[in-house]
Amino acid sequence: MKKKMLSVVLAASMLAAAAVPAFAEEAETPENTVTGDASSDDAFVVWGWNDDIKKILDGPFKDAYPEEYERIVFVNTGGSDYYQSKLDPILEDPSNELYPDMMGLEVDYVQKYVNSDWVQTVADLGITEDNYANMYQYNIDLGSDWDGNVRALFWQATPGCYAVRADLAEKYLGTTDPAAIAEKFKDLDTIVATAKEVNEASGGKCKLFSGYDEIKRSLTNSRSVGFYDENDVITLDENITTYLETAKVLYDEDLTFNTDQWNADWYANMDGDGESANAALAYMGCPWFVYWCLSDTWKANTILVPTQSKSYWGGTGLAATTGCADTELAATIMKYITCDTDGMVAINTLNADFVNNTEAISKIVESGASADGNGYLYADAGQNFMEFFLPLADGLDASTVTAEDQQILSLLDTQTKAYATGEKDLDTAIEDLKASIHDTFSYLSVE
Repeated sequence: MKKKMLSVVLAASMLAAAAVPAFAEEAETPENTVTGDASSDDAFVVWGWNDDIKKILDGPFKDAYPEEYERIVFVNTGGSDYYQSKLDPILEDPSNELYPDMMGLEVDYVQKYVNSDWVQTVADLGITEDNYANMYQYNIDLGSDWDGNVRALFWQATPGCYAVRADLAEKYLGTTDPAAIAEKFKDLDTIVATAKEVNEASGGKCKLFSGYDEIKRSLTNSRSVGFYDENDVITLDENITTYLETAKVLYDEDLTFNTDQWNADWYANMDGDGESANAALAYMGCPWFVYWCLSDTWKANTILVPTQSKSYWGGTGLAATTGCADTELAATIMKYITCDTDGMVAINTLNADFVNNTEAISKIVESGASADGNGYLYADAGQNFMEFFLPLADGLDASTVTAEDQQILSLLDTQTKAYATGEKDLDTAIEDLKASIHDTFSYLSVE
């Protein structure tokens, strides 16, 4: 187990460094932005890839713990693409003044860190099960190591949805009724049929999705089988094959603009009118996606519908390092941001997060706060942002997630594109996916 754990960390670290896109290299990796005095004797260093954690520390946490706040030094690496390649060398050097006492961890790679020697258990901080009793179990599982020890706690719950642009739905689907639109997304066959309907109605200027990868997270984050079994034999859930096959249909029938998520064309398709400029009618989303990623075109213009299978996307965990200089302060921060009901209500007030605390959500819903998702919901649809996600968050399952998932999902992207574009047939793409998983993680075998 220990050998495997170290192999996971080393392989993931190398891949994280290699994953920085070419355009980032051209623009040069950004310098860390450090807020606070790291040379101070009582400095408490927190790492993140953007300012999401800092905003919470600067706002609600500062109000609740002003003296403790003054000690915090925040390191922003300037983007998630650079985070792990910057963080990992520092974790190997506890003498560095920027060695993190606490760090943020994304869902996509949290298992890498909680299954390493870099992170201590929350029990070692004095945080008990009673403290996090109101959390969603899937998030507890994500922050737990292979032996069930909780090492990271999340302040967000992130149930998946499709965000639909109301003006385009009215134009090309003939309705802005959430129930009627939800029927258009009820299963993958229906989604393909809806994509054809939108494409034909718009003469190809509006597509249901910008790219076929909009369905990816709804399938990969609703798997019932992990990427390898208890004998370390590579396994592929049927959702993986379904994703490949559906992507192929969407590509072959020209039902998307074939963009890659996060690229410039993907963003541009948020703002087109679907007549003179290309437009996407829907994007795969979740609570943070709605208020953080959608453009102003979607303000007061967004209708939410469930994904065809219950899924989740993203979320940030907090973990204290094994070399944390002040476990008492680490516990104070972690409890306030991830466990304390009033603290989580304050976080929701700050940024509209669907917080990882059922008691806090009840209070938020009762108060009517964040009902419109920071102004993005289409008022005539009569939706309540927090209430919409409540049933979607219940019963989420992350039990199939492993430390290798981020890299394997990247390998999946390569093979999906090769199959969708006709470079490979399905069997070859699947065989090559398994082979690439083995080549990346030699301890995982192909039957």
